[in-house]
Amino acid sequence: MKQENTLWVEKYRPDTLEGYLGNESFIQDLDEWIKNQDFPNLLLHGGPGTGKTTAAKLIINNIDCDYLYLNCSDENGIDAIRDKVRQFASAATFKKLKVVILDEADFLTLNAQAALRNIIETFSLHTRFIFTCNFVERIISPLQSRLASYALISPTPRQVYDRMVAILQEENVVFVDKELAHIVKTFYPDIRKVLNNVQACIRDSKLSIEGKSFTKSNYVKEVVDLVFNKNKDSFQKVRQIVADNGTKDFTEIYRALYDATSSAQQIIIIAEGIHNSVNSPDREITFMSTISKLL
Repeated sequence: MKQENTLWVEKYRPDTLEGYLGNESFIQDLDEWIKNQDFPNLLLHGGPGTGKTTAAKLIINNIDCDYLYLNCSDENGIDAIRDKVRQFASAATFKKLKVVILDEADFLTLNAQAALRNIIETFSLHTRFIFTCNFVERIISPLQSRLASYALISPTPRQVYDRMVAILQEENVVFVDKELAHIVKTFYPDIRKVLNNVQACIRDSKLSIEGKSFTKSNYVKEVVDLVFNKNKDSFQKVRQIVADNGTKDFTEIYRALYDATSSAQQIIIIAEGIHNSVNSPDREITFMSTISKLL
């Protein structure tokens, strides 16, 4: 029985290889690494909810190591690399390995990525690095060349459905197949969103979607509509939408803006915004600067 935990995404995060869904080839390699108690520096990339962070945590939970975890959407600059990563890598340990997990590494600035190249080589004897990211193209080539790259994909809808069934049965929740299938279909392939929404629909040990409106967030469409049907409040409304959704990655919005315009000048503005965001310490400010130019 799992330890009690309010959020099911954490309560049911797999802590063994048997509980990890999909990506069979990667899991075979992971099994060998656990047996050998060592592994190469890794770049795990794929869409949201494909198991990148879970895979990284499986490694540190099954290998004799000390570890440092950094969420690069919050700490993405060279100072974090120098002050935390280098200090950790150079410190003494009684474990076989030290492991640095750089989650959401596509938020790292170019300077931070360049600094990591040297750190990886300098401390290669006892320190391993795991990078996770949604957009592998944002990781500079000299850094990618030092990492074993794995593209992780979502398990099949059937696998996700079966996992939800197992969780609901363990929680003694009554459910109707059709309703559960509707939630899975709506939020697949992001397993995290599927599980969050399943948990949100439970009342008195019963799964019910009555009164629920299951639609994927349309905030991207709202932003596009505000930009191209602009009025005096458009800028503030876009800013509020970004804040309300906690948006940290603006790639989807940039793409939607590009698809919605036929103006060469606007395309140039969008391209500049994408370019500037790569090395920006605050991508929200960079994005809102782009919006102001489009308006």
